Amino acid sequence: MLTKIAPDFKSSVPSDPTVSHFVKAAGDLMVELQRVREQISPVHFGSIGITLGRSDSIAKFFAFSFVNQDKRNLADLESTPFYGSGVYAIYYHGTTNKPYRPLSGTESPIYVGKADPKNSNAETVEDQGLALYMRLKEHATNIAKTELKLCDFRYRSAAIQSGMQAAVEDFMIRLFQPIWNKEIKICYGIGKHGDSATTRANKRSPWDTMHPGRQWAADTTSNQMERGEIMTKIAAHFIKHPIIPDKEVLFKHLSLV
Repeated sequence: MLTKIAPDFKSSVPSDPTVSHFVKAAGDLMVELQRVREQISPVHFGSIGITLGRSDSIAKFFAFSFVNQDKRNLADLESTPFYGSGVYAIYYHGTTNKPYRPLSGTESPIYVGKADPKNSNAETVEDQGLALYMRLKEHATNIAKTELKLCDFRYRSAAIQSGMQAAVEDFMIRLFQPIWNKEIKICYGIGKHGDSATTRANKRSPWDTMHPGRQWAADTTSNQMERGEIMTKIAAHFIKHPIIPDKEVLFKHLSLV
């Protein structure tokens, strides 16, 4: 097989049947080699049972603990600073913003994010600094600059072991599909920082198009997406990714994800 496929690569791309056959044969061979190695080696290799990657084992465990917290008012954040880095979620509880009404009071956050520790090797929340608090405070400040009512928003946050926040955030975004997250590609931009004068020609983010108020965004000349397109995408998103209404349904999702 190798003598047949190697010359093909030197001159041209091998045919699809040749590639498919080689990939399957190579995979079968690797499985067999691993099996034999495990049998004859004096020290067993085994496999990783729990990872922070796509298996989501620890991230899922965290999510169960995270959503059991009570939601807190984002408007009250200013008076309650706290230590810690980790993951947070922002929830909409209002009725005045029509595109977001389906989310109101549900277990589907409108945004999920992470805050990295001040010290990447921090072992206590104090060593992690005010990362979560400062990140949420920044979001609250941005929301307050727009027509959105800050009192319509709630949040959950949790300090977690330094280095785990990215894996947990990734899991939460895939679970909840929050429409303000850039990964969902609909109404992203709340986390965007102001453009400098030299980059003012950048197009306005969808979040700033939906919620004008940040001065640097007002000075930008054009939109990445028009408001009507954003609203259409939000409605279609809720059909494709049904909103999680309560904890009972959420826990069922967590047991299956």
